[in-house]
Amino acid sequence: MLVLCMERLCHLIDMAVVEKKWKPIRLSRRGPHLSHVCFADDLILFAEASIAQIRVIRRILEQFGVASGQVSLEKSKIYFSENVNREMGKLISDESGTGAIRDLGKYLGMPVLQKRINNNTSGKVLKKVSSRLAGWKGQMRSLAGRITLTKAVLSSITVHTMSSIMLPQSTLARLDKTLRSFLWGDSIDRRRQHLVSWNRVCHPKREGGLGIQKSKDMNKFSKLSWRLLHDDKSLWVQTLWSKYKVGDIRDAAWLKKVGNWSSTWRSILQGMHEVVISGFSCVIGDGNNIRFWRDRWLSQTPLLEEVTMDVPMEMKASEMWQRGEGLISHQIAQYITEQTHLQLAVVLLDDITGARDRLSWGHNQNGAFLGTPAYLG
Repeated sequence: MLVLCMERLCHLIDMAVVEKKWKPIRLSRRGPHLSHVCFADDLILFAEASIAQIRVIRRILEQFGVASGQVSLEKSKIYFSENVNREMGKLISDESGTGAIRDLGKYLGMPVLQKRINNNTSGKVLKKVSSRLAGWKGQMRSLAGRITLTKAVLSSITVHTMSSIMLPQSTLARLDKTLRSFLWGDSIDRRRQHLVSWNRVCHPKREGGLGIQKSKDMNKFSKLSWRLLHDDKSLWVQTLWSKYKVGDIRDAAWLKKVGNWSSTWRSILQGMHEVVISGFSCVIGDGNNIRFWRDRWLSQTPLLEEVTMDVPMEMKASEMWQRGEGLISHQIAQYITEQTHLQLAVVLLDDITGARDRLSWGHNQNGAFLGTPAYLG
């Protein structure tokens, strides 16, 4: 019933937008408009800061409230952008009967940031980790138990925060120090001997480490970087694509960092540079987008690495196949080894359904991106 009620409210808002009564905000100059987002029974509305707009909003909410009884103005708040002067903000707040706030606070345990992250915001993550570990210090005597709890804290408390907020380096260093002290059983009165370096502890198990990730590795935005390239239906992806002119991952132009860009975007680019670019490969579809010699598509290394003569660098994979006959082998026989030729002979292009070439994660057999293999692979 709740879902149906919220669905109807969304319809009312959409109708007001279509009729040009509701003026939604634009997320970037060429980006999508946004009038509302909702999760369960929580709702955030976006509109032009004007008396006329707050009246439109109130009218729709009152109409919805009469039918459902779901609206609670007492729990509602208004947040104004810095472009709205104080006098106008007060007039709108008075008209709506809703108080204004200067901080969006938290939602589902995460701070909703409207400005750059500061030490106060990042310090809350450190405080939460320290508090959780402090409660376990006196109870956990064995090293094996402390290892398990260290990993549990990393996965339960920090993983979501650190995949969406770039923390200051000083906070990451203090977080590692806190985890390191707990792992080796340090106390306020006594510092125990750390038998193995933290770098060694953070190696993968197959390399003799404990498989604990360093905070700076967890704080890479590679999951968001990967989703940026794949999840084109998401609102946040559409917004970033339009704002920063996202293009082909093989094109370095849009991947350059600019100092005045948002910290979130620069963090996503960092994850792209440090993790995604080195780990992605291509899965062939129709072959129209894959560069035959330069891209990693047949194996984890480009075909270019096994040739010693000049080759047409930008030639597409589709140019090397002829419909109904397969690989045009005589054009490349002089450039490649017999083993590579055999690998190419079994490749089939999908030139019937028109399936497009796509990106795949090279460190996972099924091509799906997973955080841990990205750092340990």
